[in-house]
Amino acid sequence: MGARHGAQNSAVWAGDSAVVLLAGIEASDPGKGLAEARLRALHPPSEGKDHHSTDFEKRLRKVFEKQSDGHPPQWLTLEFWQQEVDNVLVQGIFGRSGSKAIVVGRIHAVWPDLSAAWLLRRMEEVARQGLPQWVQNEFWAEEVDPILLAGLERANRFRKEAIAKALKEYPVLQIGAVSKRVRSLRTQQNGRPRAASFVSTSAPRIVREGGSAVLGSSIGETRSTDREVWRAVDSILLAGVREANQCEREAVDKVLGRFSELRVEAIWARFRRLRYKQKRDGPLRWTNELDDRLMRIHREGGLRAAVSDIQNLTDWPRRAILRRAHQLGSPKEALADRRRWTMAEFRFALESVNHLSVREIADELERSEKSVWDMLGSRGIPARFQDGCSIRELSAKLHIRRPSIRTWIKAGLLHKKRNGRISEDSLQSFLHNHPERINWPMLDEDTTFWVSELLEAERIRLAGSRTQTRANSRSSDGAPAAEASMFDGTASSTLEVDPSGDLVSRNSRARGASHQ
Repeated sequence: MGARHGAQNSAVWAGDSAVVLLAGIEASDPGKGLAEARLRALHPPSEGKDHHSTDFEKRLRKVFEKQSDGHPPQWLTLEFWQQEVDNVLVQGIFGRSGSKAIVVGRIHAVWPDLSAAWLLRRMEEVARQGLPQWVQNEFWAEEVDPILLAGLERANRFRKEAIAKALKEYPVLQIGAVSKRVRSLRTQQNGRPRAASFVSTSAPRIVREGGSAVLGSSIGETRSTDREVWRAVDSILLAGVREANQCEREAVDKVLGRFSELRVEAIWARFRRLRYKQKRDGPLRWTNELDDRLMRIHREGGLRAAVSDIQNLTDWPRRAILRRAHQLGSPKEALADRRRWTMAEFRFALESVNHLSVREIADELERSEKSVWDMLGSRGIPARFQDGCSIRELSAKLHIRRPSIRTWIKAGLLHKKRNGRISEDSLQSFLHNHPERINWPMLDEDTTFWVSELLEAERIRLAGSRTQTRANSRSSDGAPAAEASMFDGTASSTLEVDPSGDLVSRNSRARGASHQ
Protein backbone atom coordinates (compact mmCIF):
# COMPACT_ATOMS: atom_id res chain seq x y z
CA MET A 1 0.00 0.00 0.00
CA GLY A 2 1.79 3.11 -1.18
CA ALA A 3 2.20 6.57 0.23
CA ARG A 4 0.36 8.01 -2.73
CA HIS A 5 -2.90 6.35 -1.84
CA GLY A 6 -4.25 8.83 0.68
CA ALA A 7 -7.68 7.24 0.61
CA GLN A 8 -6.33 4.10 2.26
CA ASN A 9 -6.52 3.70 6.03
CA SER A 10 -2.88 2.67 6.49
CA ALA A 11 -0.25 5.35 6.91
CA VAL A 12 2.81 3.07 6.87
CA TRP A 13 5.56 3.71 4.33
CA ALA A 14 5.42 1.18 1.51
CA GLY A 15 7.79 0.23 -1.27
CA ASP A 16 6.15 2.35 -3.94
CA SER A 17 6.70 5.49 -1.83
CA ALA A 18 10.11 5.70 -3.54
CA VAL A 19 8.29 6.62 -6.76
CA VAL A 20 6.98 9.74 -5.06
CA LEU A 21 9.79 10.75 -2.72
CA LEU A 22 12.70 10.12 -5.11
CA ALA A 23 11.06 11.61 -8.20
CA GLY A 24 13.72 13.75 -9.91
CA ILE A 25 16.40 12.85 -7.35
CA GLU A 26 19.44 11.43 -9.14
CA ALA A 27 23.22 11.49 -8.92
CA SER A 28 23.69 14.60 -11.03
CA ASP A 29 24.00 18.30 -10.43
CA PRO A 30 20.32 19.00 -11.31
CA GLY A 31 19.21 16.12 -9.06
CA LYS A 32 21.41 17.38 -6.24
CA GLY A 33 20.04 20.90 -6.64
CA LEU A 34 16.48 19.56 -6.55
CA ALA A 35 17.24 17.63 -3.35
CA GLU A 36 18.69 20.73 -1.68
CA ALA A 37 15.70 22.83 -2.76
CA ARG A 38 13.33 20.26 -1.26
CA LEU A 39 15.21 20.26 2.04
CA ARG A 40 15.07 24.05 2.20
CA ALA A 41 11.34 23.96 1.45
CA LEU A 42 10.76 21.38 4.19
CA HIS A 43 12.70 23.48 6.72
CA PRO A 44 12.00 27.14 5.97
CA PRO A 45 13.72 29.91 7.98
CA SER A 46 12.30 30.84 11.36
CA GLU A 47 9.49 33.36 11.44
CA GLY A 48 10.75 36.89 10.96
CA LYS A 49 13.97 35.78 9.24
CA ASP A 50 14.78 35.71 5.53
CA HIS A 51 17.65 33.22 5.73
CA HIS A 52 18.39 29.85 7.28
CA SER A 53 20.37 29.47 10.46
CA THR A 54 24.05 28.64 10.50
CA ASP A 55 23.31 25.22 11.97
CA PHE A 56 21.01 24.37 9.06
CA GLU A 57 23.63 25.42 6.53
CA LYS A 58 26.20 23.20 8.29
CA ARG A 59 23.73 20.30 8.12
CA LEU A 60 23.23 20.85 4.40
CA ARG A 61 26.98 20.72 3.79
CA LYS A 62 27.21 17.51 5.80
CA VAL A 63 24.32 15.92 3.87
CA PHE A 64 25.63 16.74 0.41
CA GLU A 65 29.35 16.15 0.97
CA LYS A 66 30.85 13.23 -0.93
CA GLN A 67 30.79 9.82 0.70
CA SER A 68 34.24 8.22 1.06
CA ASP A 69 33.18 4.78 2.32
CA GLY A 70 31.77 3.52 -0.97
CA HIS A 71 28.10 4.00 0.06
CA PRO A 72 25.79 6.18 -2.01
CA PRO A 73 25.02 9.68 -0.69
CA GLN A 74 22.27 9.63 1.89
CA TRP A 75 20.14 12.12 -0.06
CA LEU A 76 19.77 9.45 -2.79
CA THR A 77 18.19 6.92 -0.39
CA LEU A 78 14.49 6.43 0.32
CA GLU A 79 15.06 6.11 4.08
CA PHE A 80 16.58 9.61 4.23
CA TRP A 81 13.51 11.29 2.72
CA GLN A 82 11.07 9.20 4.75
CA GLN A 83 12.86 10.32 7.89
CA GLU A 84 12.80 13.94 6.72
CA VAL A 85 9.02 13.78 6.25
CA ASP A 86 8.58 12.22 9.68
CA ASN A 87 10.82 14.87 11.27
CA VAL A 88 8.67 17.63 9.82
CA LEU A 89 5.53 15.88 11.10
CA VAL A 90 7.10 15.78 14.57
CA GLN A 91 7.39 19.57 14.37
CA GLY A 92 3.63 19.66 13.86
CA ILE A 93 3.04 17.42 16.86
CA PHE A 94 5.05 19.57 19.25
CA GLY A 95 4.45 22.92 17.62
CA ARG A 96 1.96 25.59 18.55
CA SER A 97 -1.74 25.55 17.74
CA GLY A 98 -2.36 25.27 14.03
CA SER A 99 1.11 23.99 13.22
CA LYS A 100 -0.22 20.56 12.21
CA ALA A 101 -1.99 21.99 9.18
CA ILE A 102 1.03 24.16 8.36
CA VAL A 103 3.56 21.32 8.25
CA VAL A 104 1.16 19.06 6.35
CA GLY A 105 0.66 21.80 3.79
CA ARG A 106 4.43 22.31 3.55
CA ILE A 107 5.07 18.62 2.80
CA HIS A 108 2.14 18.46 0.39
CA ALA A 109 3.57 21.45 -1.50
CA VAL A 110 6.86 19.57 -2.00
CA TRP A 111 5.20 16.25 -2.92
CA PRO A 112 1.62 16.86 -4.19
CA ASP A 113 1.10 13.09 -4.53
CA LEU A 114 1.23 12.80 -0.72
CA SER A 115 -2.31 13.82 0.18
CA ALA A 116 -3.05 15.89 3.28
CA ALA A 117 -5.32 13.14 4.63
CA TRP A 118 -2.55 10.54 4.37
CA LEU A 119 -0.03 12.89 5.98
CA LEU A 120 -2.34 13.49 8.93
CA ARG A 121 -2.67 9.73 9.39
CA ARG A 122 1.10 9.41 9.12
CA MET A 123 1.43 12.04 11.86
CA GLU A 124 -0.69 9.79 14.06
CA GLU A 125 1.64 6.86 13.29
CA VAL A 126 4.69 8.96 14.15
CA ALA A 127 3.08 10.13 17.39
CA ARG A 128 2.27 6.54 18.33
CA GLN A 129 5.92 5.48 18.02
CA GLY A 130 7.55 5.37 21.43
CA LEU A 131 4.31 5.81 23.36
CA PRO A 132 3.79 3.36 26.23
CA GLN A 133 1.38 0.53 25.60
CA TRP A 134 -1.04 1.75 28.26
CA VAL A 135 -2.01 4.67 26.03
CA GLN A 136 -3.76 2.20 23.72
CA ASN A 137 -7.34 1.30 24.63
CA GLU A 138 -6.78 -2.22 23.32
CA PHE A 139 -4.15 -2.86 25.99
CA TRP A 140 -6.57 -2.10 28.82
CA ALA A 141 -9.47 -4.00 27.27
CA GLU A 142 -7.46 -7.14 26.47
CA GLU A 143 -4.82 -7.32 29.19
CA VAL A 144 -6.01 -5.45 32.28
CA ASP A 145 -9.81 -5.52 32.28
CA PRO A 146 -10.18 -9.33 32.61
CA ILE A 147 -8.10 -9.30 35.80
CA LEU A 148 -9.94 -6.34 37.30
CA LEU A 149 -13.38 -7.68 36.35
CA ALA A 150 -12.64 -10.97 38.11
CA GLY A 151 -11.73 -9.09 41.27
CA LEU A 152 -14.77 -6.85 40.92
CA GLU A 153 -17.07 -9.85 40.58
CA ARG A 154 -15.71 -11.40 43.78
CA ALA A 155 -15.96 -8.07 45.62
CA ASN A 156 -19.58 -7.56 44.53
CA ARG A 157 -20.46 -11.04 45.70
CA PHE A 158 -19.18 -10.33 49.22
CA ARG A 159 -21.04 -7.00 49.39
CA LYS A 160 -24.30 -8.51 48.15
CA GLU A 161 -24.04 -11.33 50.66
CA ALA A 162 -23.50 -8.81 53.48
CA ILE A 163 -26.49 -6.71 52.34
CA ALA A 164 -28.72 -9.79 52.07
CA LYS A 165 -27.71 -10.91 55.56
CA ALA A 166 -28.44 -7.45 57.03
CA LEU A 167 -31.86 -7.28 55.33
CA LYS A 168 -32.71 -10.79 56.48
CA GLU A 169 -31.98 -9.96 60.12
CA TYR A 170 -33.51 -6.46 59.95
CA PRO A 171 -36.33 -6.47 57.36
CA VAL A 172 -37.46 -2.98 58.47
CA LEU A 173 -34.58 -1.49 56.46
CA GLN A 174 -34.69 -0.56 52.79
CA ILE A 175 -32.11 -1.91 50.38
CA GLY A 176 -31.22 1.58 49.16
CA ALA A 177 -30.29 2.78 52.64
CA VAL A 178 -28.26 -0.35 53.37
CA SER A 179 -26.44 -0.07 50.02
CA LYS A 180 -25.67 3.56 50.74
CA ARG A 181 -24.25 2.53 54.11
CA VAL A 182 -22.03 0.00 52.36
CA ARG A 183 -20.64 2.74 50.13
CA SER A 184 -19.99 4.92 53.19
CA LEU A 185 -18.22 2.12 55.04
CA ARG A 186 -16.18 1.29 51.94
CA THR A 187 -15.07 4.92 51.72
CA GLN A 188 -13.98 4.87 55.36
CA GLN A 189 -12.12 1.60 54.89
CA ASN A 190 -10.23 3.06 51.93
CA GLY A 191 -8.83 5.80 54.13
CA ARG A 192 -10.88 8.70 52.81
CA PRO A 193 -12.59 11.28 55.05
CA ARG A 194 -15.28 9.74 57.18
CA ALA A 195 -18.85 10.16 55.98
CA ALA A 196 -21.69 11.07 58.31
CA SER A 197 -22.39 8.04 60.47
CA PHE A 198 -25.83 6.53 60.61
CA VAL A 199 -25.33 6.24 64.35
CA SER A 200 -25.23 10.01 64.82
CA THR A 201 -28.19 12.26 65.47
CA SER A 202 -28.51 12.97 61.72
CA ALA A 203 -28.94 9.28 60.91
CA PRO A 204 -31.95 7.88 59.05
CA ARG A 205 -34.69 7.08 61.51
CA ILE A 206 -36.85 3.98 61.60
CA VAL A 207 -40.40 5.31 61.84
CA ARG A 208 -43.18 2.94 62.85
CA GLU A 209 -46.54 3.82 61.40
CA GLY A 210 -49.70 1.78 61.83
CA GLY A 211 -47.87 -1.14 63.39
CA SER A 212 -45.39 -1.49 60.48
CA ALA A 213 -41.83 -0.28 60.48
CA VAL A 214 -40.33 1.69 57.59
CA LEU A 215 -37.20 3.78 57.12
CA GLY A 216 -38.04 7.39 57.86
CA SER A 217 -36.33 10.72 57.27
CA SER A 218 -33.65 12.35 59.40
CA ILE A 219 -36.12 14.81 61.01
CA GLY A 220 -36.30 14.70 64.76
CA GLU A 221 -34.21 12.92 67.33
CA THR A 222 -32.93 9.45 66.61
CA ARG A 223 -34.26 6.78 68.89
CA SER A 224 -31.85 4.64 70.85
CA THR A 225 -33.31 1.49 69.28
CA ASP A 226 -32.55 2.87 65.84
CA ARG A 227 -28.93 3.48 66.83
CA GLU A 228 -28.67 -0.07 68.12
CA VAL A 229 -30.07 -1.39 64.84
CA TRP A 230 -27.49 0.48 62.78
CA ARG A 231 -24.67 -0.60 65.08
CA ALA A 232 -25.64 -4.20 64.52
CA VAL A 233 -26.04 -3.65 60.79
CA ASP A 234 -22.60 -2.02 60.60
CA SER A 235 -20.93 -5.06 62.12
CA ILE A 236 -22.50 -7.25 59.42
CA LEU A 237 -21.70 -4.89 56.55
CA LEU A 238 -18.13 -4.20 57.66
CA ALA A 239 -17.24 -7.86 57.37
CA GLY A 240 -18.44 -7.91 53.77
CA VAL A 241 -16.77 -4.59 52.98
CA ARG A 242 -13.40 -5.81 54.28
CA GLU A 243 -13.61 -8.99 52.21
CA ALA A 244 -14.64 -7.02 49.11
CA ASN A 245 -11.86 -4.47 49.54
CA GLN A 246 -9.36 -7.29 49.89
CA CYS A 247 -10.55 -8.77 46.59
CA GLU A 248 -10.15 -5.43 44.85
CA ARG A 249 -6.65 -4.89 46.24
CA GLU A 250 -5.61 -8.37 45.17
CA ALA A 251 -6.83 -7.70 41.61
CA VAL A 252 -4.93 -4.41 41.43
CA ASP A 253 -1.79 -6.04 42.85
CA LYS A 254 -2.06 -8.81 40.25
CA VAL A 255 -2.20 -6.25 37.43
CA LEU A 256 0.73 -4.36 38.93
CA GLY A 257 2.71 -7.59 39.18
CA ARG A 258 2.21 -8.36 35.49
CA PHE A 259 2.68 -4.77 34.24
CA SER A 260 5.07 -3.06 36.64
CA GLU A 261 5.35 0.02 34.42
CA LEU A 262 1.74 1.01 35.20
CA ARG A 263 0.97 3.51 37.92
CA VAL A 264 -1.20 2.32 40.78
CA GLU A 265 -3.42 5.39 40.32
CA ALA A 266 -4.03 4.40 36.69
CA ILE A 267 -5.10 0.89 37.66
CA TRP A 268 -7.50 2.15 40.32
CA ALA A 269 -8.91 4.71 37.87
CA ARG A 270 -9.61 1.88 35.42
CA PHE A 271 -11.15 -0.19 38.21
CA ARG A 272 -13.54 2.62 39.14
CA ARG A 273 -14.53 3.01 35.50
CA LEU A 274 -15.33 -0.69 35.21
CA ARG A 275 -17.31 -0.58 38.45
CA TYR A 276 -19.40 2.32 37.20
CA LYS A 277 -19.93 0.71 33.79
CA GLN A 278 -21.06 -2.50 35.47
CA LYS A 279 -23.59 -0.62 37.56
CA ARG A 280 -24.82 1.29 34.52
CA ASP A 281 -25.32 -1.72 32.24
CA GLY A 282 -28.52 -3.75 32.24
CA PRO A 283 -32.21 -2.79 32.22
CA LEU A 284 -33.65 -1.08 35.28
CA ARG A 285 -37.06 -2.17 36.58
CA TRP A 286 -38.96 1.11 36.54
CA THR A 287 -42.48 1.09 37.95
CA ASN A 288 -45.30 3.61 37.83
CA GLU A 289 -44.77 4.30 41.54
CA LEU A 290 -41.10 5.16 40.96
CA ASP A 291 -41.95 7.38 38.00
CA ASP A 292 -44.59 9.25 40.02
CA ARG A 293 -42.20 9.64 42.95
CA LEU A 294 -39.41 10.90 40.69
CA MET A 295 -41.54 13.60 39.04
CA ARG A 296 -43.28 14.61 42.29
CA ILE A 297 -40.00 15.28 44.09
CA HIS A 298 -38.71 16.96 40.94
CA ARG A 299 -41.59 19.43 41.06
CA GLU A 300 -41.20 20.00 44.81
CA GLY A 301 -37.44 20.03 45.34
CA GLY A 302 -35.75 20.04 41.96
CA LEU A 303 -34.10 17.47 39.73
CA ARG A 304 -31.07 16.86 41.94
CA ALA A 305 -33.20 16.07 44.97
CA ALA A 306 -35.39 13.72 42.93
CA VAL A 307 -32.42 11.82 41.52
CA SER A 308 -30.84 11.51 44.98
CA ASP A 309 -34.09 10.20 46.45
CA ILE A 310 -34.48 7.48 43.82
CA GLN A 311 -30.81 6.56 44.12
CA ASN A 312 -31.09 6.15 47.89
CA LEU A 313 -34.17 4.02 47.38
CA THR A 314 -32.84 1.76 44.61
CA ASP A 315 -29.04 2.20 44.53
CA TRP A 316 -29.26 2.77 40.76
CA PRO A 317 -26.67 4.93 38.92
CA ARG A 318 -27.46 8.65 38.89
CA ARG A 319 -27.06 8.88 35.12
CA ALA A 320 -29.66 6.19 34.57
CA ILE A 321 -32.12 7.98 36.86
CA LEU A 322 -31.37 11.31 35.20
CA ARG A 323 -31.95 9.74 31.77
CA ARG A 324 -35.34 8.44 32.97
CA ALA A 325 -36.26 11.92 34.24
CA HIS A 326 -35.50 13.37 30.81
CA GLN A 327 -37.66 10.67 29.20
CA LEU A 328 -40.53 11.71 31.49
CA GLY A 329 -40.33 15.34 30.40
CA SER A 330 -37.58 16.94 32.50
CA PRO A 331 -35.75 19.59 30.43
CA LYS A 332 -32.40 18.44 29.08
CA GLU A 333 -29.45 20.68 28.37
CA ALA A 334 -27.79 20.25 25.00
CA LEU A 335 -24.23 18.92 25.22
CA ALA A 336 -21.55 19.68 22.67
CA ASP A 337 -20.04 16.80 20.73
CA ARG A 338 -16.90 15.49 22.42
CA ARG A 339 -13.75 15.72 20.35
CA ARG A 340 -11.75 12.52 20.27
CA TRP A 341 -8.12 12.65 21.33
CA THR A 342 -5.63 12.01 18.55
CA MET A 343 -2.27 10.30 18.99
CA ALA A 344 -0.54 13.57 18.19
CA GLU A 345 -2.40 15.26 21.04
CA PHE A 346 -1.62 12.34 23.36
CA ARG A 347 2.07 12.59 22.51
CA PHE A 348 2.19 16.35 23.04
CA ALA A 349 0.37 16.19 26.40
CA LEU A 350 2.41 13.28 27.76
CA GLU A 351 5.69 14.89 26.75
CA SER A 352 4.66 18.29 28.18
CA VAL A 353 3.33 17.49 31.66
CA ASN A 354 6.83 17.86 33.11
CA HIS A 355 7.40 21.43 31.95
CA LEU A 356 4.02 22.93 30.99
CA SER A 357 0.97 23.59 33.12
CA VAL A 358 -2.36 21.99 32.27
CA ARG A 359 -3.68 25.37 31.20
CA GLU A 360 -0.81 25.85 28.75
CA ILE A 361 -1.29 22.34 27.37
CA ALA A 362 -5.00 23.01 26.94
CA ASP A 363 -4.27 26.29 25.13
CA GLU A 364 -1.80 24.64 22.78
CA LEU A 365 -4.25 21.84 21.94
CA GLU A 366 -7.24 24.22 21.81
CA ARG A 367 -9.03 22.11 24.40
CA SER A 368 -10.59 22.84 27.76
CA GLU A 369 -8.57 22.36 30.94
CA LYS A 370 -11.16 19.84 32.11
CA SER A 371 -10.58 17.75 28.99
CA VAL A 372 -6.84 17.62 29.68
CA TRP A 373 -7.34 16.86 33.38
CA ASP A 374 -9.77 14.04 32.51
CA MET A 375 -7.34 12.50 30.02
CA LEU A 376 -4.43 12.63 32.47
CA GLY A 377 -6.48 11.52 35.46
CA SER A 378 -8.06 8.54 33.72
CA ARG A 379 -4.56 7.19 33.06
CA GLY A 380 -3.11 8.06 36.45
CA ILE A 381 -0.67 10.58 34.96
CA PRO A 382 0.31 13.35 37.43
CA ALA A 383 0.62 16.88 36.06
CA ARG A 384 4.03 17.43 37.63
CA PHE A 385 4.38 21.01 36.41
CA GLN A 386 1.60 23.16 37.84
CA ASP A 387 1.23 26.89 38.27
CA GLY A 388 1.81 28.17 41.77
CA CYS A 389 2.69 26.15 44.86
CA SER A 390 0.84 23.90 47.23
CA ILE A 391 0.91 24.67 50.94
CA ARG A 392 3.30 21.77 51.48
CA GLU A 393 5.67 22.89 48.72
CA LEU A 394 5.68 26.50 49.93
CA SER A 395 6.30 25.38 53.52
CA ALA A 396 9.28 23.26 52.45
CA LYS A 397 10.74 25.94 50.17
CA LEU A 398 10.47 28.92 52.54
CA HIS A 399 10.82 26.96 55.82
CA ILE A 400 7.52 28.30 57.12
CA ARG A 401 5.06 26.33 59.21
CA ARG A 402 1.92 25.21 57.36
CA PRO A 403 -0.49 26.63 59.99
CA SER A 404 1.06 30.07 59.36
CA ILE A 405 0.46 29.76 55.62
CA ARG A 406 -3.14 28.67 56.21
CA THR A 407 -3.63 31.69 58.49
CA TRP A 408 -2.41 34.01 55.73
CA ILE A 409 -4.79 32.38 53.28
CA LYS A 410 -7.75 32.87 55.66
CA ALA A 411 -6.72 36.50 56.14
CA GLY A 412 -6.72 37.05 52.37
CA LEU A 413 -2.98 37.71 52.13
CA LEU A 414 -2.49 34.67 49.91
CA HIS A 415 -5.01 33.37 47.38
CA LYS A 416 -5.69 29.85 46.16
CA LYS A 417 -6.63 28.96 42.59
CA ARG A 418 -9.26 26.47 41.49
CA ASN A 419 -6.79 23.59 41.74
CA GLY A 420 -6.06 24.46 45.38
CA ARG A 421 -2.58 25.83 44.72
CA ILE A 422 -1.38 29.26 45.80
CA SER A 423 -1.11 31.49 42.75
CA GLU A 424 2.31 32.85 41.88
CA ASP A 425 0.99 36.42 41.50
CA SER A 426 -0.46 36.25 45.01
CA LEU A 427 2.81 34.91 46.46
CA GLN A 428 4.77 37.52 44.56
CA SER A 429 2.73 40.35 46.06
CA PHE A 430 2.81 38.82 49.55
CA LEU A 431 6.60 38.46 49.65
CA HIS A 432 7.04 42.02 48.43
CA ASN A 433 4.68 43.46 51.05
CA HIS A 434 5.96 41.24 53.88
CA PRO A 435 9.72 40.78 53.38
CA GLU A 436 10.13 40.05 57.08
CA ARG A 437 8.50 36.66 56.43
CA ILE A 438 11.42 35.56 54.23
CA ASN A 439 13.92 33.48 56.19
CA TRP A 440 16.88 34.16 53.90
CA PRO A 441 19.56 32.20 55.86
CA MET A 442 17.45 29.01 55.54
CA LEU A 443 16.95 29.19 51.76
CA ASP A 444 19.04 27.16 49.35
CA GLU A 445 20.56 28.64 46.20
CA ASP A 446 17.69 27.80 43.85
CA THR A 447 15.02 29.05 46.25
CA THR A 448 16.98 32.24 46.92
CA PHE A 449 17.11 32.92 43.19
CA TRP A 450 13.41 32.09 42.83
CA VAL A 451 12.34 34.45 45.65
CA SER A 452 14.63 37.20 44.35
CA GLU A 453 13.09 36.95 40.91
CA LEU A 454 9.58 37.12 42.36
CA LEU A 455 10.48 40.25 44.32
CA GLU A 456 12.10 41.87 41.29
CA ALA A 457 9.10 41.03 39.11
CA GLU A 458 6.75 42.60 41.66
CA ARG A 459 8.88 45.78 41.82
CA ILE A 460 8.80 46.04 38.03
CA ARG A 461 5.04 45.48 38.02
CA LEU A 462 4.49 48.20 40.59
CA ALA A 463 6.83 50.58 38.78
CA GLY A 464 4.99 49.99 35.53
CA SER A 465 1.66 50.48 37.27
CA ARG A 466 2.79 53.80 38.77
CA THR A 467 4.11 54.93 35.41
CA GLN A 468 0.78 54.09 33.77
CA THR A 469 -1.12 55.91 36.51
CA ARG A 470 0.98 59.06 36.07
CA ALA A 471 0.49 58.90 32.31
CA ASN A 472 -3.28 58.61 32.67
CA SER A 473 -3.45 61.50 35.16
CA ARG A 474 -1.74 63.98 32.86
CA SER A 475 -4.02 66.58 31.37
CA SER A 476 -4.45 66.80 27.63
CA ASP A 477 -2.71 70.19 27.47
CA GLY A 478 0.38 68.63 29.05
CA ALA A 479 0.99 66.44 26.01
CA PRO A 480 2.40 69.25 23.78
CA ALA A 481 4.82 70.20 26.55
CA ALA A 482 6.05 66.66 26.74
CA GLU A 483 6.53 66.57 22.99
CA ALA A 484 8.46 69.81 23.14
CA SER A 485 10.77 68.50 25.82
CA MET A 486 11.48 65.44 23.66
CA PHE A 487 12.37 67.55 20.64
CA ASP A 488 14.54 69.78 22.82
CA GLY A 489 16.61 66.74 23.76
CA THR A 490 15.48 66.71 27.39
CA ALA A 491 15.77 63.33 29.06
CA SER A 492 12.42 61.69 29.73
CA SER A 493 11.55 60.57 33.26
CA THR A 494 9.73 57.48 31.95
CA LEU A 495 11.37 54.17 32.80
CA GLU A 496 13.37 52.73 29.90
CA VAL A 497 11.91 49.24 30.37
CA ASP A 498 9.05 47.18 29.12
CA PRO A 499 7.38 46.08 32.38
CA SER A 500 5.17 43.45 30.81
CA GLY A 501 7.97 41.89 28.80
CA ASP A 502 10.37 41.82 31.74
CA LEU A 503 7.71 40.33 33.97
CA VAL A 504 7.05 37.45 31.61
CA SER A 505 10.71 36.62 31.18
CA ARG A 506 11.46 36.87 34.88
CA ASN A 507 8.47 34.78 35.83
CA SER A 508 9.54 32.14 33.30
CA ARG A 509 13.01 31.97 34.83
CA ALA A 510 11.57 31.89 38.32
CA ARG A 511 9.23 29.01 37.43
CA GLY A 512 12.12 27.14 35.86
CA ALA A 513 14.19 27.50 39.02
CA SER A 514 11.32 26.58 41.30
CA HIS A 515 10.62 23.27 39.53
CA GLN A 516 14.15 21.99 39.04
